[in-house]
Amino acid sequence: MLALTACAVLAGATSLLAVSEWIADAPPHILERLGIRLEPLFSKRFLPAETTVRRLLARIDGDALDRAVGRWLADRRPTMTGLRGLAVDGKSLRGAAKAKGRKIDLLAALEHTTGLVLAQLDVGEKTNEVTCFQPLLDAVADLAGVFVTSDAMHTQREHADYLLARGAHYIVIVKGNQKKLRRQLKSLPRKDIPLQGRTRGTGHGRSGSAGSRSPP
Repeated sequence: MLALTACAVLAGATSLLAVSEWIADAPPHILERLGIRLEPLFSKRFLPAETTVRRLLARIDGDALDRAVGRWLADRRPTMTGLRGLAVDGKSLRGAAKAKGRKIDLLAALEHTTGLVLAQLDVGEKTNEVTCFQPLLDAVADLAGVFVTSDAMHTQREHADYLLARGAHYIVIVKGNQKKLRRQLKSLPRKDIPLQGRTRGTGHGRSGSAGSRSPP
């Protein structure tokens, strides 16, 4: 039933009614691949009704489902050589809301190369992305040697200590939320370090360039 619901959403269903309609209209070969087989006694397939789908989804622990899917994807991702990157970033789900209209905000860990989401966590209304950082990455089995990237919100000493304890590396952005660290970085003699390379790209409607320098 979860596979049926996922396929319906991927096909564009945005409501439980639309999900149940997609399930009812799904072609036999799709139902067969999803495990809905003909009942020998009745020579037909019994499909879940909207009320059944609604009850199932209401009882599911969303974070537990995210962990299970993340582990499933991690077990099946292609073998990679060289550096591995994992981006930690937040997002709001469009067209989804909880009780009282609260938007559903998620914190996700996405692999740079494959684009796979290896972990995902609901950022509840009584917490924030910073406190969800470590619980999110606890769901990723192996961080040894992985470069974890994040935005300025996660430039926190506790996050750095956590990643180093797990054998990971980190690349973070330093802005005004870390004034002392920003002053220390600005005082470094960066202009004296030879420029090793420069890249230029576009994203989010903006263009920019980045340079890399060897360590002093």
